[in-house]
Amino acid sequence: MLPAAHCLLTTAHCPLIMIEQGDLSSIAVEWDKPEYWDANALDRELRRQYDVCNSCRLCFNLCPGFPKLFEHFDSEEVDTDPDKLSKDQVWEFVDLCYNCKLCFIKCPYTPPHKFLIDIPKLVMRARAIDTEENGTDLREKMLSSPDEIGPLASAVAPLVNLANKNKINRALMEKAVGIHRDKILPSFRAETFERWFKKNIGQPKEPVEATLKVAIFHTCIVNYNEPQIGQAAVRVLQKNQAEVADPAGQRCCGMPYLDSGRVETALEHFRDNVRILLPYVREGYDVVVPEPTCGMMLKKEYADYLQGEERDQAREVSKRVYDLAEYLVKLNNEGRLNKDFAVKSGKVAYHQPCHLKYQAIGSKSIELLRLIGAEVIFIDKGCSGHDGTWAMKKEYFDLAQKVARGLHRGVKESNAETVVTDCSLAGIQIEQGTGRKTIHPIEAVARAYGIDEEQ
Repeated sequence: MLPAAHCLLTTAHCPLIMIEQGDLSSIAVEWDKPEYWDANALDRELRRQYDVCNSCRLCFNLCPGFPKLFEHFDSEEVDTDPDKLSKDQVWEFVDLCYNCKLCFIKCPYTPPHKFLIDIPKLVMRARAIDTEENGTDLREKMLSSPDEIGPLASAVAPLVNLANKNKINRALMEKAVGIHRDKILPSFRAETFERWFKKNIGQPKEPVEATLKVAIFHTCIVNYNEPQIGQAAVRVLQKNQAEVADPAGQRCCGMPYLDSGRVETALEHFRDNVRILLPYVREGYDVVVPEPTCGMMLKKEYADYLQGEERDQAREVSKRVYDLAEYLVKLNNEGRLNKDFAVKSGKVAYHQPCHLKYQAIGSKSIELLRLIGAEVIFIDKGCSGHDGTWAMKKEYFDLAQKVARGLHRGVKESNAETVVTDCSLAGIQIEQGTGRKTIHPIEAVARAYGIDEEQ
């Protein structure tokens, strides 16, 4: 089936994105154009891209949004005509999208194809316009403000953790702000990764010649919730003769703010992080990122949203950004990886997060786990269904568990000694459905080296 004729539009009709010839990674969001913020133009573009999706249906099984959309197209009232979709039906998909980006990976019509399909960025535009018109509610502010919530929660970590596990408090929280009472929430740590690094490592005073130079973009969840991941990363990098820096002043990667429609705040984060990392890149540092979403933002999204000189700087930084496993596999390919693995890793079940797939770097974590001697069982069952804060919300909690049921079943059936994933939130979702706690690949490497993560 071919898309309807009115879908064959040029870039002039699609204010969401533009293409720079010869650079497929450059898909610039034209948020500075008035049409980007025009609700009527948005409605036309939503219907246009939905029409192409309906004609293809390759994404029918990737998330709850597409089956629901296709159900509407198949109804007698709509009869495959996108213009007959009601406003509620158009926006239902926006609400159901959790920005996993799997549809972009699958789609045969993404730029530079003339259909210019980019559903994730279109949804971000819709949320930006909705936030511009209606503001941000309390729940969204709470869940999408790690730079504000993280320091406060870490300062009183024992109390916050106790409250998050108290059934009465969780019932009240569900009623007051709509965070599901049964959702496992990230725990906070009083000693953040930043504090640990300053106390145990510090910033290098002078460059060390003939060593690797690595700057860690530590991410919010590692800093406030999972500092042991950052600690393991530092020790593993040091084991491989790296001078390690933790650039001061890092902010959230910006994805939570962007996902909640707070574009201006997200852009501030993009600019600040580029400004902080750029001097390190120019001094010869590689930038490693332990969490897939944050790595995706630095590698791809910053340059899509920033403009002019700022965009050029974001691209300069992106060329030196690596996922942790990607970086260690790179060292191995160069003959530089220390393979003094003293501890056997056994059978490992591994889940690859969606935003790591979107980076298009292959299965580097699986390669790394095999390098340390692990017997890897790849649980390739789609998205974990956590997706930022989507699974925390009362109205989506049960649906999120349905999204993750294949992953949950795969983990249970693996009989693996250890469950590994690069995404800490995916790890929480795995625990939610299986009771199994997960570790990050870098923690598995640290264990194989015999490194005590708390030293």
